[in-house]
Amino acid sequence: MTREECIELVLQGSKAVEEHEEATNIYVDIAEHLLGSGHASSITEIDIILRGMTTEGAENILAMIDGEELVEGHKDIAAGEPDAEGYMALRQLATAENAIARIRAYIDNQGTMQLPAWVQAKLTSASDGMDTVADYLVTDTDAMDAE
Repeated sequence: MTREECIELVLQGSKAVEEHEEATNIYVDIAEHLLGSGHASSITEIDIILRGMTTEGAENILAMIDGEELVEGHKDIAAGEPDAEGYMALRQLATAENAIARIRAYIDNQGTMQLPAWVQAKLTSASDGMDTVADYLVTDTDAMDAE
């Protein structure tokens, strides 16, 4: 199996690499990086991130681990080139989904309740921010599909 094939296997998650030693080693390297940098805190989060990552993104992480300088390509990103670090967005979404589930469980258990003003303000701000991002991405995707 080539290195690229191993990386493609790694991007399928922890269960997919169990039977292949080289793929397992690559998975562990990337997982340690994600855990150490705070992008993930569990195997489930690592697998979510990996499923959203490209082969190029995984290669960038492995290159950084091997001590090579990571080139971000800010000019490329500004010019509309895709950024291979979409895993960060997936990590943030996983964190938001976890927080939402905990908040919903708390409120559901309390029935009707009065929330402090600062909690209401934070929920409003977070909801507005997520809605703005979703609207932007949907609008941007629709515009790109039309081209």
